[in-house]
Amino acid sequence: MRRPAAAALVTLMLAAAGVASAQTPRPTIGVAFGGGSARGIAHIGVIQWFEEHHVPIDLAAGTSMGGLVGGAFATGMSAAELRALITGTDWDLMFGSSSFEFKNIRRKEDARSYPSRLEFGLKRGIVPPTSLNNGQQVDFLLARIAAPYYGLARFDDLPTPFRVVAVDLRAGERVVIHDGLLATALRATMSLPGVFPPVERDGRVLVDGGALDNIPADVVRDMGARTVIAVNVGQAPDDVVDYSMFGLMGRTVDAMMQSSTRAALKFADLTIAVDVEGFGSLDWRRADDLIARGYAAAEGRRDELLKYRVGDDEWRAWLTARETRRLTQLPPPAFLTTAGVQPHDAAAVRRVVEPHLNESLDIPALERDLTSLSGLDRYEAIGWRLVQEGRGTGLEIRAQPKVYAPPFLMLGLSIENTTSENFRVQLAARYLTFDVLGSGSELRVDGALGADPNLGASLYRPIVGTRVFARAIGGGTMRTFNFVSGDTIVAEYRERRLSAQGDLGVNLSRDSEVAGGIQVSRVIDEVRAGDPKLPELSGGEVRAQLRWAFDTQDSAVVPSRGTRAVATLSQTFDSPSVPDAERTNRDLTQAEFNVSTFRSFGSRYRAFAVAAAGTSFDDTPLPTRQFTLGYPYLLDAYSVGERRGDHYAVLTLGGLRRIGRLPDFLGGPMFAGLWMENGTAFNSDQNADLKTQFGFGITLDTLVGPILVGASVGVDGEWRTLFGIGRVFR
Repeated sequence: MRRPAAAALVTLMLAAAGVASAQTPRPTIGVAFGGGSARGIAHIGVIQWFEEHHVPIDLAAGTSMGGLVGGAFATGMSAAELRALITGTDWDLMFGSSSFEFKNIRRKEDARSYPSRLEFGLKRGIVPPTSLNNGQQVDFLLARIAAPYYGLARFDDLPTPFRVVAVDLRAGERVVIHDGLLATALRATMSLPGVFPPVERDGRVLVDGGALDNIPADVVRDMGARTVIAVNVGQAPDDVVDYSMFGLMGRTVDAMMQSSTRAALKFADLTIAVDVEGFGSLDWRRADDLIARGYAAAEGRRDELLKYRVGDDEWRAWLTARETRRLTQLPPPAFLTTAGVQPHDAAAVRRVVEPHLNESLDIPALERDLTSLSGLDRYEAIGWRLVQEGRGTGLEIRAQPKVYAPPFLMLGLSIENTTSENFRVQLAARYLTFDVLGSGSELRVDGALGADPNLGASLYRPIVGTRVFARAIGGGTMRTFNFVSGDTIVAEYRERRLSAQGDLGVNLSRDSEVAGGIQVSRVIDEVRAGDPKLPELSGGEVRAQLRWAFDTQDSAVVPSRGTRAVATLSQTFDSPSVPDAERTNRDLTQAEFNVSTFRSFGSRYRAFAVAAAGTSFDDTPLPTRQFTLGYPYLLDAYSVGERRGDHYAVLTLGGLRRIGRLPDFLGGPMFAGLWMENGTAFNSDQNADLKTQFGFGITLDTLVGPILVGASVGVDGEWRTLFGIGRVFR
């Protein structure tokens, strides 16, 4: 009896042990996704390896780019979906700082006159912009990822519980974000100082958390993970120290990050160090290669990672549980709310956004419409999110004011060679502010030093409730007109002008306006050097002008598409003159038309056409009002001032090929171009000799504005090298 009893007891004990083992949960696995800018794309390869080998990720935390990838994964996205998200992102658009395509016609004129990417504010003295990029497109990306979770109470309710690490600049401490708006949390951890603006949230000013906790293994441990796996995508420090000012500053920040990283990694059971040698922090366009590096790094720790593999049934159960918690549907928004929008812009916001109400949300269309509002230039960025109120689900449009402006200070450096050896250099500035004379009004004050110095102001005011506007303009200019022979300046004629002008106009659309008015001036013309055989004059001038402008181009430097056209018609009623002189500006009628159009072929090639023409009808103006050629794409083998006339016509056809790109945030694409010009400037039909010239050059879209380097050669033997900083297409 004792043996059967003992056997039964052992059987019961083994059964109980088996039940206990079956009911004991496996160790919770948490992953800390580290920061590393573009190198953080490698996290996707690690996630892919985990999926293929059935290693579950139960908890996650991330910093910087690790926050973006980890947060997107936490919403339920698979490695394949993450790859599609990253490779489908237009990084040129993401990190371009220009919203030129969506600016209204006045803001486009600002950008053409001052094409620098740097914008200064005057709200608290002369203040540079908070960052090189306003974060508009990043906000859109994060809004798309987080949109279904607009009602989320805490990040523990995501398909994978998640934490975001940022740094609070006010308190000088690390912040672990676990609730609130997921999109703003992800945006905060990506706010690398100087690159993206900080995020203000819950009374904090938040930036990238990398300086204090770049690989948040400690955060994952605090979340309750039994097993913590850290993924390091940072680059190992170089033994060589760069002793330049910026090199030492960067190395100091790196040292701080390395110290915090070593401290955090003490909480990790396993670290996957991705080999990112050869990849820069801005290599966003090498996503496939980075993902492959991440996968290889996980494969390199295969034996250690496979200890955490689960069986097929348990893996399917884990996937099902995660998918059950995932949200993908967006309800049609029933109402619209705004935050941070100025009263004058509220009507524009409603006009643009209301068509999206009570419809299935078309996110790409909504983003295009909101980007058009960013062209107002009043706001750092304009974002969207769904909100839940008693009346249902609504759409909130939130505008983030620029903390440093308005007023704005725009600076422009213009350098161009007018002959092979003579350069025209000008430093210009524009003060721009809004609402000085009622809502929607604008005040510009311009000044320039160097060649053709000037000082002037313009006050614009819309007529409330209409598209009509009034504009007052006044100021003084001094211009020098060169007379060139054989690539040598032989004479200079100078005009000084004090003027006041009143315009009345109509905003035909965001891209077009027509305006006309009367200008009254005091003019002094004099010979400055050489003998141009022209009179020295002084006296009053009265002129009327009608001007139409149209601009749908998407860049002030080298557009990829769009057309710009400007037409002017002027009548000078009175002007100082010498009796019986051959030339005079009195009773002068002139018309001029200039159009440029661009079209893209694939991602690298662009074709363009420039057509320009002007006429003085039967009049004979002074050189101060003659049409001058020699500018880029306008018979540019001639020196500026070598060819001028009472009439002109030019047609230029060309092509451009993108040959590279400057580093993100520091510039845009680089183009090599070829073009052919046909045209002439003439005083009468008898001397209207048609000229053909060929040009080639390289154009760079830099932080300080476009740079053009090239040369132009005419079939008659004329030639000139081209160099310019500033405006390229006139």
